[in-house]
Amino acid sequence: MRQMWRFAAMTFILSLGLSTLAHAGVVTFDFEADITGTTTQFTDTISGLSATFSSTPDAGGFTIMALSGFQSLTGNILIDTAPETLTIAFSAPLTDISMDFATFGPGTASLNAFTGGSGGTLVGSNSASGTVPGGGFDLPEGVLGFTGTFDTVVLSATTANFAIDNVAATDPPPPVPEPGSLLLCTGALAALSFVQFRRRSS
Repeated sequence: MRQMWRFAAMTFILSLGLSTLAHAGVVTFDFEADITGTTTQFTDTISGLSATFSSTPDAGGFTIMALSGFQSLTGNILIDTAPETLTIAFSAPLTDISMDFATFGPGTASLNAFTGGSGGTLVGSNSASGTVPGGGFDLPEGVLGFTGTFDTVVLSATTANFAIDNVAATDPPPPVPEPGSLLLCTGALAALSFVQFRRRSS
């Protein structure tokens, strides 16, 4: 009997662990799978999370390019030569976002976070100024981010040639099960474990 309950407990703990792993996590959009020359609007999907990148006032304002000369932005990056805004709309609510950015001159990058799309409710803002890494033809680079519940961010910069890379978005943690659901799940797993135990015994 003790072995049966031990097996039931292990099964329950394992199922909770697997359900947690299946949800929360960081998804990074680094544009490496995108074809250079791709312009906004486009959508990338990684680990079930989709991000739609669009720009205003012109469609095709931001472009996937492979540029060297950056330290934190490597491989393919998303860049625009005009001072336009970039909207990133996610397919699910998020709790945190950060990204590397660069400008071709001294300037500030800004982020506005919304729920319900870019025309929805503004939930917070953040801004950062890039710093020159040092030596040679280095460009101001920095990290821009926001923490809070949102589904859309709108980015802008005070200078032209605004580039981003490594957009790391965090899924919210899975909800804690209600006590009633937890008891029901425990009972079902115990019953399954008992059936397995009886089969092994006979």
